[in-house]
Amino acid sequence: MGGATLGLELAKKGHKVLFLEKGLWLFGDHNRGDGVLRGSNTPEHRLQRGFWPHKLSGKTSFGEANFHAAWGCGSGGGTSVYAAQQERFLPSDFSPRQYFPDCEGSSIPEHWPITCEELAPYYAQAEQLFEVRGTKDPLHPDEGESLIEPPPLDARDQALFDSFTELGLHPYRSHIACRFKPGCEGCTGGLCHRQCRSGDAGFTCVLPAVEEYGAKILTECEVTKIESDPDRATGVRCFHEGKEMLISGKVIVLAAGAYMSPVILLKSKAPHCPSGLANSSDMVGRNLMVHTSDYIAVRPDKQLPDERRGKSIALNDFYVYNGVKLGSFQSVPLRINWRYTLHYLRTRHGRDPKWWLTLLKPFYRPMAIVGGFYYRHAKVFATVVEDLPYLHNRIILDDNSINGMRFEYDYADELLERNKMFRKEIVKALKPKLKAVVLTSENNLNYGHVCGTCRFADDPKQGVLDRNNRAHDVENLYVVDASFFPSSSGINPSLTIAANAIRVAEKISLQLNGESL
Repeated sequence: MGGATLGLELAKKGHKVLFLEKGLWLFGDHNRGDGVLRGSNTPEHRLQRGFWPHKLSGKTSFGEANFHAAWGCGSGGGTSVYAAQQERFLPSDFSPRQYFPDCEGSSIPEHWPITCEELAPYYAQAEQLFEVRGTKDPLHPDEGESLIEPPPLDARDQALFDSFTELGLHPYRSHIACRFKPGCEGCTGGLCHRQCRSGDAGFTCVLPAVEEYGAKILTECEVTKIESDPDRATGVRCFHEGKEMLISGKVIVLAAGAYMSPVILLKSKAPHCPSGLANSSDMVGRNLMVHTSDYIAVRPDKQLPDERRGKSIALNDFYVYNGVKLGSFQSVPLRINWRYTLHYLRTRHGRDPKWWLTLLKPFYRPMAIVGGFYYRHAKVFATVVEDLPYLHNRIILDDNSINGMRFEYDYADELLERNKMFRKEIVKALKPKLKAVVLTSENNLNYGHVCGTCRFADDPKQGVLDRNNRAHDVENLYVVDASFFPSSSGINPSLTIAANAIRVAEKISLQLNGESL
């Protein structure tokens, strides 16, 4: 999302742009199939379907983890396979410490280096670029002027929307970067075979950058390190078609994602940066944040047609609840049936070594046996709860891992308590009209929303990047993926990554033109 958006903006301004991509070119004559990752889970098959080829390894409070994360790889990165929800952060997210004054040990800052007002025009540009459809959040009506009207809800979703409203909640139509072409069920994860997902940054940004604005791309090109002098990045070392290459440029932009961008920097050691490039603060790889997300099945009183599986309804009534910052509540593209139940239990195995214990809980055992029969007509929603940054939560190099890295993450007690509170309050709020059941256990880590591992900060001792996403230590190196987040908010990160990339593209263009930032 970050690299593709920034590359398009720079190419449109007349600058020479070269994308380096580990995965495949997913357009043209590439066989996208029906977009679903079925059957074989080999690295080759995963790459064909736009997914990262290898399992992610790490250790959490729940034990060792080794699993396939929701992690893209190819000419659209993660946006080729995500569900395309693009929401703005709320104004309160840019002053995060106010809600966590007693969280000793967290490195959460008082303020972001930029304000919500500074980012607002870039949010609007990103919404227009990715053709975001949705309606205004009633709790934040001043935002969303650039949204496109979404298609009508199906009968089941409309009934839920109406019930939420009758319960005194404030639902709105989720902000989705999807064109909803005929036959579209909404973006459900996986490659879109209708070219309907306007939020695919490969389709919306990389493809026109290459075909219309003269940008170039090297696919199946794996970056290993960045070479540098004491104050400048001098080139990118990579492997392409079996050959090692060194590619130079006036400006180097790192956008390999919050898992891999810190890995590349940590590997880019030199005599003048023995702990890694841009790492004089020792912050590269630290402050790893993920969201936590509970799946909650919400069942209307009667069976109604459900024609779309995509994200359709969201609400922020519990974003800050009784002074406690919780997060957002949004529908997700899942159906409860025996296939879903089996898939869910299988995927739990790699993420949570004690996954089988959930079968001993009163509700999980019958759910697994009957395939969620009672809730087969329910809509599945997910919470998105803000995670706080801690220095000990981090990405580290590991030569024994196939990705050359692993993560370490401790699930904080304060996060556990906020999740318990959110589960309790949302079920209680819906109870007068709707039946709701929580489908997840305490290990509800959402590895698809990773961020924070190269945070930006005005103080070079507190962050890797300055307010313009340029490395404090390296005058021509930028990072524009979710690594730059100093806090995670409780909202999907994609639109904020895109909006910030447009902002940073303006700064890089000034630098390339010899003007001051």
